[in-house]
Amino acid sequence: MEITRTVPRFASAGSALAAIALMSAVACGGGGGGGGGTTTPTQPSQTSSPANVTGTWSGSASDSSGPGQMSWQLTQTSTSFSGTVTITDTSTGVTGRGTVSGTVSGSSIPFSISIPAGGFGSPYASCTASVSGSGQASSSTITGTYSGSSSCSGAIASGQLTLNKQ
Repeated sequence: MEITRTVPRFASAGSALAAIALMSAVACGGGGGGGGGTTTPTQPSQTSSPANVTGTWSGSASDSSGPGQMSWQLTQTSTSFSGTVTITDTSTGVTGRGTVSGTVSGSSIPFSISIPAGGFGSPYASCTASVSGSGQASSSTITGTYSGSSSCSGAIASGQLTLNKQ
């Protein structure tokens, strides 16, 4: 005995896909009752949102050139941030102004700071400085380490910073 099925015509691709899925289930014996397989539900991926570093951060910084104060004014777009930085050497009173930029992955924030010629006060106006580092950001604090160099004083080593959200 031969069994003939009539498959209705479907007006849209979505309906056709639904019909194919239904026919596959019938052909494979699906549709309920006892098959031997088990199904494991799919869990949504657990990704942590990047920390939000937008705003003004200020606090202490210390490295091989001495202790200082540092302030970052940041804007964040997606996982990138950029802004301005002001650094003041507390032993000499010399201030440097430049840029800071980096990325945010969870609470991790690798960053770069650049102070161009003209960014330092006299008598260091021709000096430049560049450092890179890595930090951790929370909603209220950024802590990190950095190193780099200055065109006038050489290597900048063992840098540590702690900035608080203002």
